[in-house]
Amino acid sequence: MKNIKNPQIAITIVTGFLGSGKTTFLSNYVKYLLEQHETPSIIVNEYGNLNVDSYALSDDVEVASILNGCVCCDLQLDLIKQLKHFLHKSAMRHIIIEATGIAHPIEIIAACQDPEIVDYVKPPLVIGLVDAPRFLNRTQHTNSTIQLMEEQLEVSHALIVNKIDKISAEEKLGLAELNEINSVAPQFFTTYANVDMETLYRKNDYEAHQQLQHSHHHGINSMQYHFTAPIDRQLFYQFILRLPDNVLRLKGYVKFRDEPNALYEFQYAYGLPDYQIISEALPTTIVLIGEQIDENRLRNQLDMLQFT
Repeated sequence: MKNIKNPQIAITIVTGFLGSGKTTFLSNYVKYLLEQHETPSIIVNEYGNLNVDSYALSDDVEVASILNGCVCCDLQLDLIKQLKHFLHKSAMRHIIIEATGIAHPIEIIAACQDPEIVDYVKPPLVIGLVDAPRFLNRTQHTNSTIQLMEEQLEVSHALIVNKIDKISAEEKLGLAELNEINSVAPQFFTTYANVDMETLYRKNDYEAHQQLQHSHHHGINSMQYHFTAPIDRQLFYQFILRLPDNVLRLKGYVKFRDEPNALYEFQYAYGLPDYQIISEALPTTIVLIGEQIDENRLRNQLDMLQFT
């Protein structure tokens, strides 16, 4: 990654359940960024989902279609590979990822905070699209679908409540339930995902987003830790096994004192660790992602592990 010319690239993740208006919003969002003289690159589910006319405004906008389903498991590797490709482009300052409607944003956030690229990108900004009628009638779906819909909104930094023209004034009162799911994110009520981009940007500027990202009061936050030398294997295993439940993901690369020439890739998800030796030359860095994780406590534990 030494050839990356522009560190700290902005990333926006556009999430929301099927049919919520993500692609319509994406079209408007790209137009706005181009008007601001940004040169975004876009990662989408399928080319067939795009309004190609929206991107005819500039030949500099590159659209990549890498997904055929949701971002999970091996498809995360494809996303990381595409992000690395975009990060090498000198003119590009913004990457937009349109998630499929059945993807969990935490998987995409984890890919965007991968140890190989975390130093070169800003923490991702997550914009959640809400289909107002479907949200109000979400109890018609299975419990797992309801959980996914609500978790997509829970991790968002801004909520665009779309299709507001499809519900009555009385039904609009039911949208107050959004505050129970995410009480921090500003809400924008729209038709055809037509939101005032200036206001959206002003309420989600980078400094405010950074404060939210590192807030311990709500939502998803992440931290990275760099090891300066090989560490004790058993102490690291104990650290992994004792991770609190609110740590949702861990990924990183470590070396152990009993085998200093071997580089191990570690992953932790759904309470289960996984590891393997890899042949690539990568930095000994780990990234942890979770809900209101106590970064200071985890960093202290890792300091003790590293220097013991």
